[in-house]
Amino acid sequence: AAHPRIVAMTLGGEDFAMTVGMLPTAEGLFMPKQQLALAARAAGVMPLGFIGTVADYKDLEAFRKTVRFSRQLGFLGASVIHPSQVPILNEEFAPSAEEVEQARRIVAAYEEATAAGRGSIAVDGKMVDVPVVLRAEQLLRRHEAILARAAHARAAS
Repeated sequence: AAHPRIVAMTLGGEDFAMTVGMLPTAEGLFMPKQQLALAARAAGVMPLGFIGTVADYKDLEAFRKTVRFSRQLGFLGASVIHPSQVPILNEEFAPSAEEVEQARRIVAAYEEATAAGRGSIAVDGKMVDVPVVLRAEQLLRRHEAILARAAHARAAS
């Protein structure tokens, strides 16, 4: 929130760990990285990064799990140090086809319910109310933005 041109925040795990005298493990970085995600959200900017370190770039399955976990904690993307990690970031930070379809069902069911005067409903056996709908709408906007960016990149090449 310091300047309108700031669009994202990240925390260099290796640098942070060195500065505070700890090892850059996922366990040690969990709290500072989560604080970063919360601060970024509070400032209205994108939280970038993942819970862990960029240094272990050869174990791609472990990296995939780290990215998947980090997305669950609110991170939206990250930078990496090796090209082999880029496809994993793209796959794991993008909404899956299943998530997109579920979000569409949630939004459609909620619109139908509110038109009928109901405020909360169940979709796929789970309670749906305003925060769930807002999260579904946010996921759909992100999905559409990713599709638009991909189409723009294809057209430019």
